[in-house]
Amino acid sequence: MKTRRTCLFQRCFIQSSLLVFLLPQVLFSQGAAATSERAVPGSGQRSLQQQNIASILFDKSLNTYRWIGRAIYSNTVGPFSLQFNEQFLSTLVRADRKLITDEQSLDFSVKRRIINSLQATGRASSFILSDNRSIGISNASSHAFYGGIQYFGFHHLTLEPLVGMRFDNQIDQRDRGLSLLMNVLSDSLEFDGYQTELNARFQYDKLDPRKLETHRVLARIDKVFFGQTRNSLKVQYNRNRRDFYVPADPTIQQQYNVTHNIETRSEHALTLSDSLDYNLGKQTLLTFQGNLFTREITRETRYKHITVRRPALDTEVNELRIEGSAEARYKLGHNLRTSLKVAYQERDEKHAVQPEETALQFDLDSLSRVEERKNNHSRRTMLASKLDVEFSRAHVASLTASGNLLRYDTPSLANNDDRDELWYILNLATFHQLNQHLNVTFMVDANLVHLVYLSSSRSADNIWNRIFRLKPRLEYIPSTNLTTINTFEVLANYTVYDFEFVTSQVRSFAFRQFAFVDSTTIHFTKRTAVEWFSHIRLYERGELRWHSFSERPVNYFEDKTIIGTLQHQVNPGLLFSIGIRYFSQSRFSYVGRERILEYFLRSIGPITGILWNPGGRMDFSLKGWYEQQSLTGLPKRSYANMTMSLSVSM
Repeated sequence: MKTRRTCLFQRCFIQSSLLVFLLPQVLFSQGAAATSERAVPGSGQRSLQQQNIASILFDKSLNTYRWIGRAIYSNTVGPFSLQFNEQFLSTLVRADRKLITDEQSLDFSVKRRIINSLQATGRASSFILSDNRSIGISNASSHAFYGGIQYFGFHHLTLEPLVGMRFDNQIDQRDRGLSLLMNVLSDSLEFDGYQTELNARFQYDKLDPRKLETHRVLARIDKVFFGQTRNSLKVQYNRNRRDFYVPADPTIQQQYNVTHNIETRSEHALTLSDSLDYNLGKQTLLTFQGNLFTREITRETRYKHITVRRPALDTEVNELRIEGSAEARYKLGHNLRTSLKVAYQERDEKHAVQPEETALQFDLDSLSRVEERKNNHSRRTMLASKLDVEFSRAHVASLTASGNLLRYDTPSLANNDDRDELWYILNLATFHQLNQHLNVTFMVDANLVHLVYLSSSRSADNIWNRIFRLKPRLEYIPSTNLTTINTFEVLANYTVYDFEFVTSQVRSFAFRQFAFVDSTTIHFTKRTAVEWFSHIRLYERGELRWHSFSERPVNYFEDKTIIGTLQHQVNPGLLFSIGIRYFSQSRFSYVGRERILEYFLRSIGPITGILWNPGGRMDFSLKGWYEQQSLTGLPKRSYANMTMSLSVSM
């Protein structure tokens, strides 16, 4: 019988939950100062019109080449409406042999209005995948052509039935057949104050001997009662079936006279969700959310050879997930906001073997035990609180605290992955505008995780992981010609095993890091500027004894990245830049307390770039850098890298 949970985890979570609840509330009572709300730049919304655009991107980094092409076109020519969307991806890796992956997708539609409520529609879609690595289905293509109508006879409801042909190629197996497609679209249906939305898509492809199905329905109902009090109900159903060719063993080939077997994967998913916002006065908003998700996944093999030992039987997976949360948000004037949220999630996953009449009972029982070992049940409870205080326009603070408990159970006695996971997360961030030229930001994080396996056979993996971080940031803008931003970071990560002496191979460890980032821009003239970026990281890893808080250092690293560029703007649409890029990494080991250099990596070389916008409709960018790498014990190597992009909008 599996070991029983003690009450320690429950007491720890209750205590942490009280801390999460009380800490922001205490600060709330101490910091309720009335000031005006801080404006957020760029918070306004604006409507965006879809643009016709064509772009191409080329990137070369070391021995990897990548191309990305994209074209979007939409226009009306007389009675015809045209839409075109195409994307092409290609990757080349030069290794001992060339590894090439190409992926192309295209969608095209043309429509012609016949009468006000009816228009003829033609569609074409294409997808091609080519990969010479021969991993999985590495070569496949699908092309479909449709014709039909769009009917607007119903109020705010559009029906689009289409009939066509589909041509598929999968691992050199070519299929074609009838394809039926139905789209149902609605926009803002309103009934007695209820806003409704309905979107549905039904597709059936009969590609003998394969069948493909896609069914998707989404229905939403929204109701605004008064103020911020509103309710939203959503129902979504998905059903997908896909047939794939897989290699058939010689027995199947001989018995069924086929060269490939067919594997069917089906998924049925239903989601019910409801969200209620309720105004409890002008200052308090309550939010309740609930979700119910159920899914069934089946995997079937069409041609079976039952006489072999341990045959491949059909399997299914059933998943049920229930989620619920309640949140209270309180706002006092424009200077103080606080919230408290409680959430609960329960998830159950069951694996099973589908019965087979011709299968031996021994094989069914054996494979059923294998599948049942994957069954699991989890429960997650979360309590979170947040406090935002604006002491003045120049001084703002935000405190977030949360506790999270996961209880993961596996019913099978053969699975010893039962565990409890407890998280404590605390974050404090402050912003201070000391004067019109200097801004200071402080951020402090504490992230504590306790992982406990309930089975004694896994107890050696029980750990406490504690991460602490301090990150101040300075932004100094003494004039319009100078901007400098400096960020400092101190991080400590302590991973401690609960039973580190059970085996000599288990050792707790500590990781400490100091990082500094400097980003500076100096404008000598309106057209000439210098940009400087430097990033320095010093980090160390060592074996840790938590109770005595002593450490034996193991590795020490120094990383340095420096990039300096000189930029000159010839005219408003043309910018040139040239500079140098430097990167180095030094790795040290320890003999006692003395550092010994193990290796040194250095990369240095020039960089350049061009940004060109000749007339507002075209953007061209070219960036290149050359680097010479040197590594201890190896000869020097040189690489040329480049990134180029071209975009044209109409």
